[in-house]
Amino acid sequence: MRVFAIDTRNMGPELQGGLIGVVGSISPSAEEKRECIETVSRYAVDGWAIAADPRTSIGRLAALTAETACVPFVAFNRVAQRGGPAVGPSTVAATTRELS
Repeated sequence: MRVFAIDTRNMGPELQGGLIGVVGSISPSAEEKRECIETVSRYAVDGWAIAADPRTSIGRLAALTAETACVPFVAFNRVAQRGGPAVGPSTVAATTRELS
């Protein structure tokens, strides 16, 4: 699973606490699912909004975790593969950097 910090300076006030993007494998293992829940929960507690592709297993899990934590969720239309163009939400251009 990869997590990205997304620049929210030019986005709405509900995203000014920060936004992370979550990308996972096509068939996530139980460990990757656990990591997703823990990571999203940790950022949500700090007030970060969550972004992911809800058409993927990890994206749906991130969305449900964000909803449970009562933080905003941004759905991606597409998520770039490694080496592809930057990850971007469906309606807003964003710059990303991978978090370690």
